Amino acid sequence: MTRLASLSAELRARVTVHPTTLGEAGLREVADLAICHNMIACLSPSARHVLWPALAEALVPGGSLLLQLPPSGLFPGEVTERRFPEQQVGRHEYGGRMVLSAEGDRIRTRFDYWVRESGLLLREHTETFWMWPTSRTEMIKDLEDHGFVPQPAWEDPAVLAMTLGPHPK
Repeated sequence: MTRLASLSAELRARVTVHPTTLGEAGLREVADLAICHNMIACLSPSARHVLWPALAEALVPGGSLLLQLPPSGLFPGEVTERRFPEQQVGRHEYGGRMVLSAEGDRIRTRFDYWVRESGLLLREHTETFWMWPTSRTEMIKDLEDHGFVPQPAWEDPAVLAMTLGPHPK
Protein backbone atom coordinates (compact mmCIF):
# COMPACT_ATOMS: atom_id res chain seq x y z
CA MET A 1 0.00 0.00 0.00
CA THR A 2 2.87 2.40 0.65
CA ARG A 3 4.00 1.91 -2.96
CA LEU A 4 0.50 2.77 -4.16
CA ALA A 5 0.40 5.82 -1.90
CA SER A 6 3.52 7.17 -3.58
CA LEU A 7 1.85 7.13 -7.02
CA SER A 8 0.19 10.14 -8.59
CA ALA A 9 -3.54 10.63 -7.97
CA GLU A 10 -4.19 9.76 -11.62
CA LEU A 11 -2.48 6.37 -11.30
CA ARG A 12 -4.02 5.60 -7.89
CA ALA A 13 -7.47 6.20 -9.40
CA ARG A 14 -6.82 3.31 -11.79
CA VAL A 15 -6.15 0.82 -8.97
CA THR A 16 -8.73 -1.25 -7.13
CA VAL A 17 -7.69 -3.21 -4.04
CA HIS A 18 -10.17 -5.97 -3.22
CA PRO A 19 -10.47 -6.92 0.47
CA THR A 20 -10.87 -10.59 -0.48
CA THR A 21 -8.90 -13.40 -2.01
CA LEU A 22 -8.57 -13.34 -5.78
CA GLY A 23 -11.03 -16.22 -6.10
CA GLU A 24 -13.60 -14.43 -3.94
CA ALA A 25 -13.23 -11.19 -5.93
CA GLY A 26 -14.83 -12.90 -8.94
CA LEU A 27 -12.62 -11.15 -11.48
CA ARG A 28 -13.03 -12.50 -15.02
CA GLU A 29 -10.76 -11.55 -17.92
CA VAL A 30 -9.93 -8.12 -16.50
CA ALA A 31 -6.12 -8.15 -16.36
CA ASP A 32 -3.35 -8.35 -18.94
CA LEU A 33 -0.69 -9.00 -16.32
CA ALA A 34 -0.47 -10.60 -12.89
CA ILE A 35 2.64 -10.26 -10.75
CA CYS A 36 3.23 -12.47 -7.72
CA HIS A 37 6.27 -11.05 -5.94
CA ASN A 38 7.50 -12.33 -2.58
CA MET A 39 4.37 -14.37 -1.90
CA ILE A 40 4.20 -17.73 -3.70
CA ALA A 41 6.79 -19.31 -1.39
CA CYS A 42 4.57 -18.53 1.60
CA LEU A 43 1.53 -20.27 0.14
CA SER A 44 1.07 -23.94 0.93
CA PRO A 45 0.66 -26.25 -2.06
CA SER A 46 -3.10 -26.43 -1.40
CA ALA A 47 -3.35 -22.61 -1.33
CA ARG A 48 -1.42 -22.43 -4.62
CA HIS A 49 -3.86 -24.85 -6.20
CA VAL A 50 -6.69 -22.48 -5.24
CA LEU A 51 -4.79 -19.47 -6.61
CA TRP A 52 -3.91 -20.85 -10.07
CA PRO A 53 -7.47 -21.16 -11.42
CA ALA A 54 -8.36 -17.75 -9.94
CA LEU A 55 -5.39 -16.21 -11.77
CA ALA A 56 -6.38 -17.97 -15.00
CA GLU A 57 -9.91 -16.63 -14.60
CA ALA A 58 -8.78 -13.06 -13.91
CA LEU A 59 -6.34 -12.84 -16.84
CA VAL A 60 -7.38 -12.28 -20.44
CA PRO A 61 -6.28 -15.02 -22.86
CA GLY A 62 -2.70 -14.20 -23.80
CA GLY A 63 -2.19 -12.39 -20.47
CA SER A 64 1.10 -12.76 -18.66
CA LEU A 65 1.93 -14.09 -15.23
CA LEU A 66 5.24 -13.18 -13.61
CA LEU A 67 6.08 -14.84 -10.35
CA GLN A 68 9.05 -14.99 -8.09
CA LEU A 69 9.86 -18.65 -7.65
CA PRO A 70 9.97 -20.18 -4.18
CA PRO A 71 13.28 -21.65 -3.07
CA SER A 72 13.74 -25.14 -4.48
CA GLY A 73 14.59 -26.40 -1.00
CA LEU A 74 17.30 -26.81 1.59
CA PHE A 75 19.18 -29.92 2.61
CA PRO A 76 17.95 -31.55 5.88
CA GLY A 77 19.51 -29.71 8.80
CA GLU A 78 20.82 -26.92 6.54
CA VAL A 79 20.68 -23.38 7.91
CA THR A 80 21.31 -20.38 5.69
CA GLU A 81 21.81 -16.88 7.06
CA ARG A 82 21.71 -13.70 4.99
CA ARG A 83 22.65 -10.42 6.62
CA PHE A 84 21.03 -7.24 5.39
CA PRO A 85 23.36 -4.30 4.81
CA GLU A 86 23.18 -1.96 7.77
CA GLN A 87 21.89 1.51 6.96
CA GLN A 88 22.45 4.74 8.81
CA VAL A 89 19.34 6.93 8.95
CA GLY A 90 19.79 10.02 11.07
CA ARG A 91 21.51 8.95 14.27
CA HIS A 92 20.15 5.38 14.11
CA GLU A 93 21.61 2.35 12.39
CA TYR A 94 19.13 -0.21 11.01
CA GLY A 95 20.06 -3.80 10.30
CA GLY A 96 18.78 -7.29 10.14
CA ARG A 97 19.16 -10.81 8.90
CA MET A 98 17.14 -13.62 7.42
CA VAL A 99 17.67 -17.19 8.62
CA LEU A 100 16.33 -20.12 6.60
CA SER A 101 16.25 -23.62 8.11
CA ALA A 102 14.92 -26.86 6.67
CA GLU A 103 12.16 -28.51 8.69
CA GLY A 104 10.56 -31.48 6.97
CA ASP A 105 9.03 -30.42 3.66
CA ARG A 106 9.01 -26.75 4.65
CA ILE A 107 11.49 -23.96 5.29
CA ARG A 108 11.27 -21.96 8.51
CA THR A 109 12.05 -18.35 7.66
CA ARG A 110 12.99 -15.94 10.43
CA PHE A 111 13.66 -12.24 9.99
CA ASP A 112 15.46 -10.37 12.77
CA TYR A 113 15.49 -6.58 12.60
CA TRP A 114 17.23 -4.14 14.92
CA VAL A 115 17.83 -0.46 15.52
CA ARG A 116 21.01 0.76 17.20
CA GLU A 117 22.35 4.12 18.29
CA SER A 118 26.05 4.54 19.08
CA GLY A 119 26.36 0.74 19.16
CA LEU A 120 23.57 0.30 21.74
CA LEU A 121 20.54 -1.80 20.84
CA LEU A 122 17.37 0.33 20.97
CA ARG A 123 14.81 -2.05 19.48
CA GLU A 124 14.61 -5.41 17.85
CA HIS A 125 11.83 -7.36 16.22
CA THR A 126 11.61 -10.93 14.97
CA GLU A 127 9.04 -12.49 12.70
CA THR A 128 8.86 -16.09 11.60
CA PHE A 129 6.87 -17.75 8.85
CA TRP A 130 6.92 -20.87 6.71
CA MET A 131 7.84 -21.34 3.08
CA TRP A 132 6.97 -24.34 0.92
CA PRO A 133 9.76 -25.04 -1.57
CA THR A 134 9.18 -26.26 -5.09
CA SER A 135 11.21 -26.54 -8.26
CA ARG A 136 10.77 -24.47 -11.42
CA THR A 137 9.73 -27.68 -13.21
CA GLU A 138 7.02 -28.48 -10.64
CA MET A 139 5.74 -24.90 -10.74
CA ILE A 140 5.53 -24.95 -14.55
CA LYS A 141 3.65 -28.27 -14.45
CA ASP A 142 1.15 -26.93 -11.88
CA LEU A 143 0.51 -23.82 -13.97
CA GLU A 144 0.27 -25.74 -17.25
CA ASP A 145 -2.56 -27.73 -15.64
CA HIS A 146 -4.46 -24.40 -15.48
CA GLY A 147 -3.83 -23.26 -19.04
CA PHE A 148 -0.54 -21.40 -18.65
CA VAL A 149 2.34 -21.81 -21.10
CA PRO A 150 5.97 -21.01 -20.18
CA GLN A 151 7.46 -17.97 -21.88
CA PRO A 152 11.02 -18.20 -23.24
CA ALA A 153 13.82 -18.11 -20.66
CA TRP A 154 13.65 -15.03 -18.45
CA GLU A 155 16.71 -12.95 -17.63
CA ASP A 156 16.28 -13.49 -13.88
CA PRO A 157 16.34 -17.20 -12.91
CA ALA A 158 14.27 -16.40 -9.81
CA VAL A 159 11.37 -15.23 -12.02
CA LEU A 160 9.00 -17.53 -13.91
CA ALA A 161 7.13 -15.97 -16.84
CA MET A 162 4.00 -17.70 -18.14
CA THR A 163 1.33 -16.77 -20.69
CA LEU A 164 -2.31 -17.78 -20.35
CA GLY A 165 -3.56 -19.80 -23.31
CA PRO A 166 -7.10 -19.47 -24.69
CA HIS A 167 -9.90 -20.15 -22.20
CA PRO A 168 -11.61 -23.47 -22.94
CA LYS A 169 -15.01 -23.02 -24.56
